[in-house]
Amino acid sequence: MKAEIIAIGTEILMGQILNTNAQFLAQQLTELGVGHYIQTAIGDNPDRLAAVTKQAEERSDIIIYSGGIGPTRDDLTKQALSAYLNEPLVYDEENLDRVRQDFSRRKATMSDLNQRMSLYFSRGKSLRNPVGQAVGTALVKDGRLYIVLPGFPKEMRAMFLEEGKALIQDFIAEDSRQVLSSRYLNYYGLGESQLAESLDDLIQSQENPTIGTYSKHNVLTLRLTASGSDEGTTQALLDTLEETINDRLGAYYYGQGLDYMPSQALVQTLKTQQKTVSVAESLTGGMAAAAIVDCPGASEIFEGGVVTYSLQAKRDVLGVSAETLDQEGMVSQACAKEMAERCRQLFQTDYALSFTGVAGPDQMEGQDVGTVFIGLAGPADCQVHRLHLSGQRENIRRSAVHAACLALIQKLN
Repeated sequence: MKAEIIAIGTEILMGQILNTNAQFLAQQLTELGVGHYIQTAIGDNPDRLAAVTKQAEERSDIIIYSGGIGPTRDDLTKQALSAYLNEPLVYDEENLDRVRQDFSRRKATMSDLNQRMSLYFSRGKSLRNPVGQAVGTALVKDGRLYIVLPGFPKEMRAMFLEEGKALIQDFIAEDSRQVLSSRYLNYYGLGESQLAESLDDLIQSQENPTIGTYSKHNVLTLRLTASGSDEGTTQALLDTLEETINDRLGAYYYGQGLDYMPSQALVQTLKTQQKTVSVAESLTGGMAAAAIVDCPGASEIFEGGVVTYSLQAKRDVLGVSAETLDQEGMVSQACAKEMAERCRQLFQTDYALSFTGVAGPDQMEGQDVGTVFIGLAGPADCQVHRLHLSGQRENIRRSAVHAACLALIQKLN
């Protein structure tokens, strides 16, 4: 089973916007265990759309289009495919009525261009748009599945997750009568080459389940995909492979899930144990607080944070002693310890994390770039972890946040 992505939009070709839709769809196809080898981007041109569709049909079972179904004159994706596939379009009357009511409520004039956003293949399916007005459409013809989605990323993602994903799963099931299950295992603290070397024999001999690896935001993720006659069979295969992998890499493992970051694992652990945390940041400049607040449920465990970037701020806001700052410096174990302890007192939390160090590009206080001190204050004591991180400035800062989250998880457990 192979899939292909075709993005429609002159603005993509001109470099005015990034094709983030293709990235999202590629990730989703990978999760579904669907082979995906080619992506195409074209302008708003019906003849080119017909030409690339013809090419795609020669090599792919599933063709996914994004873009060209909005209310402007160059949004012609549905019309071009209708002509090429010889499949007439009809109006989704329910959606059309919804759009009319919206225009009436806003006392705006509704044009023919607005109406055609409700068109879909008459022998196919209309795909509901939960966050917009343009419906998508899907059609199975001659053994292929065609899916047409909006170009706006927010609309495209919502429509795919609510409608498109299930269509692909059903299409795969009809073709293979097999269940596909994927699992994502996340690791931090080891390099890609170390991971590859540790799992080389498993990767070389893989058949079912299969193993895929990728890196994002300094986190390494393994995607395990198994096929079988039912969910019980696939989950058993994944359980066995996960146990084998974590016998080797368990020291670096922190949780399951696609795009599952250490901050999410920390929030979940704190919620489970009903503990609270606060943060005092210097080199991370608010990145740790943002990572925690980005997680659902953060309000249950996060009291607040402070960014004390300068010496004066560390002294006057947090109360780090002048003696520590004068004798040990801002980039020091002593400073990180006092920052964490004062932060915990300030916010009255169970735990507090502090960050100070050198993100670069130059040395500071005689300390090399990548030198980071993380303070972890709790009810019983305050620990300080000294790290030597590498990479560009942003990577060092992000790695510091990951390391702090995982250090607190380890302490909680």
